[in-house]
Amino acid sequence: MKRVAIVLLFLSALFVASAAQSLAAPAGQGSIRIKHSPTVGLNMTFAVWIDGVKAGSFSKGHVFDRALTPGRHEVIVRESGRRSPWHGTLDVKPGQTYSFVVKITPDQVHLDAVGRVD
Repeated sequence: MKRVAIVLLFLSALFVASAAQSLAAPAGQGSIRIKHSPTVGLNMTFAVWIDGVKAGSFSKGHVFDRALTPGRHEVIVRESGRRSPWHGTLDVKPGQTYSFVVKITPDQVHLDAVGRVD
């Protein structure tokens, strides 16, 4: 029984270490992570554009995660409805992860910077 507990503890530590490592920006690059606010509806999908190119979409329960080269990037987040998109400039530094939570008002999409997105 004691061996089983030690093995489970070891496997749990490996899982936590690999999860933390997966959240880090790739070597020499930065990354952007965006997720839904808990107050945003279930059926809302957001599209993310980086430097004029659609980088992907995400919905509730999913995290948008992309590596970015160092330097200045224009980011736009749009909701499929009639809300005005969020526009911003991100100055990416190597090894940095930029985390945001997407929120909405009746007429606008907002991104709020947060310390970490899991």
